[in-house]
Order: sequence, then structure tokens, then C-alpha cells
Amino acid sequence: MKKTIVLLSTVCLLCSCVSTKKYNKMMKDNADCSEKLSALQMKNTENESKISSLSEQLENCNKNLSLQTKTNEKINNDIKSYVKQNNELRQQLSVSNSKINEILKDKSSNLQQLNNELYQKEMELNQKEKNLDSLKQEYTQNQEQMKKMNAQLAKKDKELKNIQNKLKDALLGFKDKGLTIETKHGKVYVSMEEKLLFSSGSWQVSKDGIKALQEIAVVLGNNPDIDIMVEGHTDNVPLVGKNQVKDNWDLSVMRATSITKTLLDNTGISPTRILPCGRSEYMPLVDNKTPEHRAKNRRTEIILSPKVSELLEILN
Repeated sequence: MKKTIVLLSTVCLLCSCVSTKKYNKMMKDNADCSEKLSALQMKNTENESKISSLSEQLENCNKNLSLQTKTNEKINNDIKSYVKQNNELRQQLSVSNSKINEILKDKSSNLQQLNNELYQKEMELNQKEKNLDSLKQEYTQNQEQMKKMNAQLAKKDKELKNIQNKLKDALLGFKDKGLTIETKHGKVYVSMEEKLLFSSGSWQVSKDGIKALQEIAVVLGNNPDIDIMVEGHTDNVPLVGKNQVKDNWDLSVMRATSITKTLLDNTGISPTRILPCGRSEYMPLVDNKTPEHRAKNRRTEIILSPKVSELLEILN
């Protein structure tokens, strides 16, 4: 409105100063200017509207940019965090790999050691299998030897029983004179009391004793595979020494020797088969507290056992 008043004032002023032609021209120019001004105003209004719209868009863009910036900052922070975590995980992975490598190295060493031990065990097992085969062969041989030995033992046992029966038959008349025959520990024991063989303190064989020993010698002479041991025994009463016999040791040895010599009168008995020995008082059958017990302990034992040479040959 103020622009129009100014314009009219200007026109009035010009009217008083210029001609009609110029006035008309000015009016025309003014109309053109007004038209241009109006167009400019419309254009300006449009531009203002556009500017307003653009400003609103710009504001929205700024808001979006701010949001995007915050989002980017968050993303960057997350990326930094992920990078940090990734680096930490890489370090942990490196440490784990080192430990794994150490473990694998140890396992490899242990595996090698186990392989060596396994190889050693296999060698030992092979050796044991060889030893087992050898033992099996030895066992088989031993079984064969055992069969042969059992056969020999059975044969020897039969021989001993046969001799025992023959001796019992031959010495039947001496049964009540202090002579007994029994089998112990695979041997035949012919036990003769002192009253059958000797006078008290003597080592000279009596007539009845010689008869009994002669019967025994016949059986032994017919069985050359039997070894003979003669043992002299006394009681615990100290012997009053005389001549070469000074104590019970001497007496037991002298009696065993006398009986041995009597048996050897039979030429069928080789001296290599017979062994005399004295036991003195140290292997009593019963205690020496009564006269009866002491009489029982004063005895001579002829011990018959099978020769073991055949058995030794089997073992060898």
C-alpha cells in the first residue's frame, strides 16, 4: 500500500513536470512495472512457499541427519567394540593355539612313549609266548617223565610190598620176640628190640638174632634193587664205658655195624647196598620214663628202600 502511494505521488510530481507523451509512456512503463512487480510478487510468494517447503525439508533432513549421525556413532562404537572383542578373541585364540600346540606336542611325545612301550610289551609278549611254548614242551616232557616215574614208583612199591610179605613169612617165628615189620614213607622198616639181638650193653649178636638176620638176608639177597640202612638206637640211660665203647653213641654204632656184618655173611648182598649208622638216644619211639618205654626205645631198625638210580635216569 505504501508503495502505491509513493508511486502516485511520484506520478503527480511527474505530471507537473513532464509532457503527456512522456506521461503516457511513464504510465505504460509503470503498468509494466506493476505487472512485473505483481508477477515478481507471485513468483516471490511461490519462492517463499518453496523456501518454506525446502526449509521444512531441510529441517527434516537435519533431523534425519542427526538421527543418522547418532546411528552412525552407535554403529562406530559397536564396530570399535566388535574390533576390540575380535582382537581379544584373536589373542585368546592365539593363547589357545599355543596351549593346544603344547598339548599336542606332549600328546605326541606321550604317544611316542606309548608306542615304544607297546613295542616293548609286544616284544615281551612274543618272548613270553616263546617261553610258554618252551614250557608246554617241557610240561609235555615232564608229563612223560612223571608217567615213567609213576610207573617206576608203582613197580618199586610193588617190590617193597612183595619184600614185606616175604619178610613177614620168613620172620613169622620171631613175631612174639620183639620183631615188627611196617611200611612208612615208602620204605619198609624191620624193627628188632634189644632182647632179640643183644645182651644189655653188648654189641655181640645173639643166636636168635643171627637166625632172624639170616632169614632177612635171604630175602634181601634175592632182591638186589633194594638199598639197606641199619640204624642202632638206645635209651637215655648213660652207658658205663668199656674198651672202645664209651657211650650210647658208640654202642648204637657198634650194634648197627655188627648187624651189618651179619647180613653181609650172605654173599648175595653187596656191601655197596648197605649203610650202618648209630642214632644213640635221640630218636626215641616213646619217652624214657618207664622201663617198658626204655626197652622199646632200645632197638635196631633195618630200613629198606628202592634204589632211585632208575628214577634219576628218568629225571636226567
